[in-house]
Amino acid sequence: MKKITILLMAVFSVATLYSQTETFKKNTVEVYIAPSYGTLYGFGIFHYGIGIDYSRSLTEHWSLCGGIERNATTNNYKTVVSKEQVGDKVSINATIKKGLFFKWEVTSIPVQLKYYFRKTVYINFGPSLDLFNEPNDPDGTKAGLGWRAGVGFEHEFSNGITLSLNPYLKANFGSWNNYYQLAVNLGVAYRF
Repeated sequence: MKKITILLMAVFSVATLYSQTETFKKNTVEVYIAPSYGTLYGFGIFHYGIGIDYSRSLTEHWSLCGGIERNATTNNYKTVVSKEQVGDKVSINATIKKGLFFKWEVTSIPVQLKYYFRKTVYINFGPSLDLFNEPNDPDGTKAGLGWRAGVGFEHEFSNGITLSLNPYLKANFGSWNNYYQLAVNLGVAYRF
């Protein structure tokens, strides 16, 4: 038992020394907005996304990134349908309201790898679980697997705050719905 304790202490001491001598920061938390254009249900529409990501550096060049993103579409009008039943007769009334309306369509859970060429330039790619909110569908929310890939640029200030710009392509090719988005991720991150 004494030999095992000494061996474990030696292993943990070496691991601690190694982790203290690393020259790069390992963790990053990013909040971003992502305006985009793409197709959904066969129509070309603008999307507005918001999200949060967490990245963990694996080496000086590779990071593993995961997060959650919500995408909304916008319309300049909203149709409100009301149904009224009197006896055996059913009447349906539809009115159109003008304004700017957001509709939350897609929730994405991406898992990506980032490869840094330099401290400021990277590529990112990986799969994404996409949940489509369809309130008029009796089945409700549908899920599909997609992917995303892009090229990113970032600038880190001395206090750990980082600004990022990441144009990317996001696609999902499910049997019931095909869509793609061309997006630009504008983010603020803290690296520690």
